[in-house]
Amino acid sequence: MNRDRKSEEEPRTPEPVEAVPVGSLERTDRERTSPAQFLREVRSELKKVAWPGRKEVASYTMVVLVTTAVLTAFVFGLDEIIRNALLNIFE
Repeated sequence: MNRDRKSEEEPRTPEPVEAVPVGSLERTDRERTSPAQFLREVRSELKKVAWPGRKEVASYTMVVLVTTAVLTAFVFGLDEIIRNALLNIFE
């Protein structure tokens, strides 16, 4: 019976939400920073980055190269199969 009662209730309308202009979420009470201040902040943030070491970069580079070679061979193989199939069909 509870199910029937719920279905008889009117659906609720959502509460209106105030629109916020893009860009107003940040720096609401501050003005734009100067280019010099921006560069100081960028430099400060870049010091916090955990940069990869030489071995990590080399291993990631090998992963990318091997993956690229495998995918290239796969696409080439599919291309050859499709090309040969179409040539046989239209001969």
